[in-house]
Amino acid sequence: MPRVLRLLSFVALGAAAVSWLIPAWVGTVETMRDLSQHMEYVWLVPVLSAVLLWQRRKEILASIGTPAPWKALPLLLLAAGFLFLGLRGGQTRFLQASAVLVLLALPLACCGGKTFRLVWFPLLLLAFVMPVGFLDNFTVPLRRASVAVTAVLLNGLGIGVRQIGTAIVATGTPPFQLDVADPCSGIRSLVALFAGTAAYGAFALHGVGRRWLLFLSSVPIAFLGNILRLLLTAVTCHLVSQNAGMVLHDNALFIVAPIYALSVFALADVLKRGDRPAVQGQLAEGKLPIFSAATAVTLLALAVGMGGFRVWAGRMPPLVFESDAFLSRTFAPLEGATLRLPWFCQNRACLWSQDFAEGESVPQACPRCKGEVRRVTRAELDILPDDTQTRKAIYAFGGGDEFTVSVVVAGRSRLSIHRPELCLPAQGFTMSARAVDEILPGLPMALFSLRREGRLETSGFAYAFLHSKGATVSNLRRVVGDSLERSLHNRIPRWAMITISSPRHDFRTPEGKEALRRFMATWYPTLRVDGGEKAGE
Repeated sequence: MPRVLRLLSFVALGAAAVSWLIPAWVGTVETMRDLSQHMEYVWLVPVLSAVLLWQRRKEILASIGTPAPWKALPLLLLAAGFLFLGLRGGQTRFLQASAVLVLLALPLACCGGKTFRLVWFPLLLLAFVMPVGFLDNFTVPLRRASVAVTAVLLNGLGIGVRQIGTAIVATGTPPFQLDVADPCSGIRSLVALFAGTAAYGAFALHGVGRRWLLFLSSVPIAFLGNILRLLLTAVTCHLVSQNAGMVLHDNALFIVAPIYALSVFALADVLKRGDRPAVQGQLAEGKLPIFSAATAVTLLALAVGMGGFRVWAGRMPPLVFESDAFLSRTFAPLEGATLRLPWFCQNRACLWSQDFAEGESVPQACPRCKGEVRRVTRAELDILPDDTQTRKAIYAFGGGDEFTVSVVVAGRSRLSIHRPELCLPAQGFTMSARAVDEILPGLPMALFSLRREGRLETSGFAYAFLHSKGATVSNLRRVVGDSLERSLHNRIPRWAMITISSPRHDFRTPEGKEALRRFMATWYPTLRVDGGEKAGE
């Protein structure tokens, strides 16, 4: 078989694969630049993968055998599906999954099964570049546990603090407050450590059991490292200032990262004792195999097919961003109710907030610290994407009835909306089991009894997810529906989350549910521009 044809088939397949990898690369870089996702560790993952491949370079070269393009075809077809969905819906995770599958398919198609068995693990490590927002179910327990341990340690050091959900609040002077948000839960550090320990275990250890033990050690190492970061931040806030503590917190990676690395190296050294190296066979001299013209033609056909698919898939129209015109942008007054709007200080060290009646004069600066005041809390601005819209109001009726309403309208990112079951416990609330009831025709709502930590009073809380065609209480349905709309219909649906709370009515009781129903019957039609007529569709 002429070397030119063989080389041409390899070059063509490599060029087609690169065209599939570029969208994933662009999406990964954008994720790293998105400070709200705290994915700065992503750059380390391809480095670890490359180091492992370099370590095995002799075995890889010696393993090159007859190409197996037909065996690689299922991986390429699956990669094509992810590429289509990712390009059509602008979904980075799908593009990254496609890229990993393509990289796995290439050595199998070009070099055969023996090479594939040597490179699959280093290449699969690249999956750790994917955003970890889907792990949000684990962040609240991690945050609460980290805060609880840190609070105990601080009080033991003589720095008086108390835990409110996932916040640490000073009880003495100087005052300071640390809100431990999702990025501070330690989940990013944990994922980075998973990637690092998996790579280092494959590099330094031979026994499968020892590699797994090093891999699982990431959990306690990340947890203790996160506690150290919180502890140092709180001590700095106490001894210097809140701003100095925040500076240290934002740069604490330079302190804890070496501790993470030393802990992994130390544990690996312990695990090496008694670790017997794997028996290595005699390595043959590496050389490119001679293969048939049919194999070369097959590889060329794969390259042409991949290139053609990439051109076709890349001609997708831009995503259509749905309008939020089905929702009113302002809160309408209700008969018999006083409408009050809350304002919040933007200084992280200040807890000032106050409700003002509509039309009442609002101070230009916080009366306590002279900081900026806005209609949204500082914590929400820090966490939510910039194009998220948030609106809050309080309707106070005669006789003491009061309903606090919040509307969060999502932007292009799915990170705009978080389930209340994750947010409220982090704020120090205990939630009852969820009940679901159709409060208005076509409007199901999730109902809860709510109690603040350390208090006996029970309040009511309810929420629903809205879009232009209806409403749901299922977060899974919302997330899956969003993905399908993006990938199958080339459209970003506009979701909104409404929450209703009342200090007087427990919505899990018949009386509280009826009070909620009466309020929603008057307020909900003013929220939807269509008067709520599409809620049942």
